[in-house]
Formats: sequence, structure tokens, C-alpha cells
Amino acid sequence: MIDEDLVEAVLDVAMSQGSPLLAEVRAESTDMSDVAVKSGVVSSIVSSRDAGMNVRVVLPTGIGFASSNGVSKAVGAELAKRAYMLARNVRLKQPVEMSAEPPVRTSWEVRQDKPLADVTVEDQVGFLKGIDSAVSKTRVKVEGRFFEVKSTETEAVFANSEGSRIRSHLPRVRVDSSLVVTSKGESEQSMREFGGTGGWEVVEGWSLEKALGDEVRMLKNIIDKGRTVKPGRYDLVCGPEVAGIAAHESCGHPMEADRILGREMSQAGKSFVKPEMINFRVGSEYATVIDDPTVPGSYGYYAYDQEGVRARPRYLYKEGLMNEFLTNRETAATLGCTSNASSRSENYIREPIVRMANTYVAPGDFEDDEIFGSVKEGVLMHSFTEWNIDDKRYNQKYVSREAYFIEDGELAGPVKRCALEITTPGFWGAVDAVSKSVLHTAAECGKGDPIQSMAVFTGGPMMRLRGVALK
Repeated sequence: MIDEDLVEAVLDVAMSQGSPLLAEVRAESTDMSDVAVKSGVVSSIVSSRDAGMNVRVVLPTGIGFASSNGVSKAVGAELAKRAYMLARNVRLKQPVEMSAEPPVRTSWEVRQDKPLADVTVEDQVGFLKGIDSAVSKTRVKVEGRFFEVKSTETEAVFANSEGSRIRSHLPRVRVDSSLVVTSKGESEQSMREFGGTGGWEVVEGWSLEKALGDEVRMLKNIIDKGRTVKPGRYDLVCGPEVAGIAAHESCGHPMEADRILGREMSQAGKSFVKPEMINFRVGSEYATVIDDPTVPGSYGYYAYDQEGVRARPRYLYKEGLMNEFLTNRETAATLGCTSNASSRSENYIREPIVRMANTYVAPGDFEDDEIFGSVKEGVLMHSFTEWNIDDKRYNQKYVSREAYFIEDGELAGPVKRCALEITTPGFWGAVDAVSKSVLHTAAECGKGDPIQSMAVFTGGPMMRLRGVALK
């Protein structure tokens, strides 16, 4: 276990370097396991333990951050001195401020019914080969089959000069699959990620042998029977996966306060959103998007962020209005509010920045059959194979992986590679019905320079968009 006295000693050194507005110390240890099977053959087995610490010092002139893969009082003392020097040598135009947040003394963890540490390499290999066998028995020609299971358990201790002391233990597991189906001289690819926090029981709950067997049969059906859409305006029903990627890309990212304030301009792009746009109408009354780190078992779960602020749901778009930005303590102070616990980092090496957690469209009041029932001519885009969006998060494109025609309120034949190109207000403004049931999809979100990959959920219910351009 991480020595809390060591963290306290390093914090004392950081506070002795002048009179910082704030000093923080985080020590972290992660056990990782990674097993992959390609076309039924084990392709890699990796396990490792990584540990390190970081120190952040905040002065009116700037912020200094230093990290190392060493964990000792001597290493920590050097980090504290380096972080102070970095902060002192910065000369920002505006003095640094941090939002006032209450100190917290607590510990939190995610419980495991079947601990990841008890699952052997042999168990993981057998699990992946079972999926490969199930896919191979579908009588579908699958040219490429790749499956990988990766698990991490991270223990961390955080302390700051305001009195916060937080210990945490977070087990996280994911399974990736890559499948290439061929038929009639054509091919379709599926890349899926399943993820969550907890023990091996999370993996067992996904029923992947059936799910991925169904996936390859669906891809073959798209190739064999799919028809293209005649370009024009149609009603579009978005499945949870498509609703989720739209929520993440055209709501979550543009509502990150560091983008809005220009901090991320040269690293991950800008935002069409301006600080004064709270209560600006971006969509219809049915468009509510939530980012919630506290969803139990979610891939992006955490109880407190990496500045020691307690996590809570953030209503980014609320009934079509921009409601709140994702903030850390620095951006919250600039905007005149308190942090909503959006400060995250990939690991101890990187400085925490504003990040999403679990971003999804809120459920509505419609049954699934009501969503379809009034559609005379349209398309159900159940999942996507391609997406892209500009660096202001305004113009975007989504291309279907699994899609079906809708004729007179009923699903008809499969659609091949249907594309939606639309603006952010155009997308959310076209929503006129949202179903009751929300489904989530695990993903890795990239941001920053050096880039940081962060575990997140996307998701939502089924959504109906009226009269959008498809091709």
C-alpha cells in the first residue's frame, strides 16, 4: 500500500518552497494485465506494475507540475522543488486563481465480486479463445479476428495544502474486438470496446460469445442485402451508440471549459461555445445531455476527481439549453463558479486537465415503437463505423455500421454505409422524440499534448431526428 506519511512529507516540502496558493501531491500504483488472441492464437501476454508520484504547485504567477516514476521522500522532495521553480518562472498575463472547494478526508473504492487479481492468465486466454470459437462457428467468413482483455487496478493517495486527504482503489477492465467479415468480394469491419469498473463479473455480464457472434452475422447481412440510401431528407432514428458518439463529440468536447477559454487551442482544438453562452439554445426541448462520473460500474467512474472535488452529474445541455461547462478549479475560478469535478489525468505522469467521464443523452418518455411508429420514410442508424468532426466541434459526419430502412413505421431491409452530415445545432435541434431506455458504450477519449487517453462511457436512448439530410 502507498505510504500516506510519505505523501505528507512531500507536501510539507512543497509548502516550504515560499507561500504557494495551493500545493498537491498524488502517489499512485497500478497493476496491469493485457492478454490478446489473434485468429485463435495467443499473440501477447503482458503484466506489469507501475508506480510514481506527482507534485503540483500553484502560485499567482503560474502553475508548476512535476512527476516521476520513483516513490520516495527524496524523489518527492525534488519534485516539489521542481514544481515550485516551474510555477515561479511562469509569467501569465492574468494572476492564477483556483475555485474555493471544501477540504475532504475520505477513502473510496469500487467493490469486486470476482477480484481481477484472482483471474489467471490461463483463465483469460480461455475466455478469449471461447469468443474466437463462437465467432468461427457462425458460418460467416471472418478474415480477421482479434480479441484483447486488459485490466488495471490503481491505488492512489491524494493530499493538498487545504486539508484534503483521499485514498482510492479503482479496478477497471475492458475487452476489445476487431472483426473483418467478407462476402461476395466485399468486406465490412467492426471494432468494439466493452469496458467497466469492478471485477471479472463485469466481463461475464457482457455475454460476448453471443454478442460478437451476432455482430458478424449482422455484418454479412449488411454486405449481402444492404442497399444504399438515395440522397435526400429523411427522418432518422439514432440508436444508443450513435446518440452516444454525438453526445460525446458535439456536446461533451465543446462544453469543456479549457477549450472554451482557449487553453486547448493548440493541443486538441477550439470550441464554437463562448463563455457567455450559458442558457443559449442549441437544441430542442428533448435534447438533454449529462456527463456523470458516478454511474455505478461505468468505465469512466470516479467518486472524487484528481483535485479532490466530489463527483456529481453535470447537465451540459438541459432541455436544449447550454446549462453548465465541464470545469476544473482553475477554469471554474476564471468563470466565477465552483469546480464540477472534471479534472482527470491518464496516470501520475500527466497533469490533470478538464475531461469527460460518462457522457450520454438523458432518457425520455417514449416507447421504442412510438419512436418508429410515426416515421413514414426514414432510417435507423443503430451503430456507426466512422465519424469525424471539426476542431470547433460544429460540423460533423457519422457513417452507419448497422442500419435499416424504416417504411410506414416498420423496419425494412438493411442499409449500407448511410452518412449523416450536419451541424451541432442542426443535430440537436432536429430531435423530437427520445426513448426511455439508456444503453452505454465504453470508449477511450484522447485529448492533450502529450495526448492522454481516458476511459469514458458514451451512450443514450433511441432518438428521432426529423427531416435531416442523409446520403
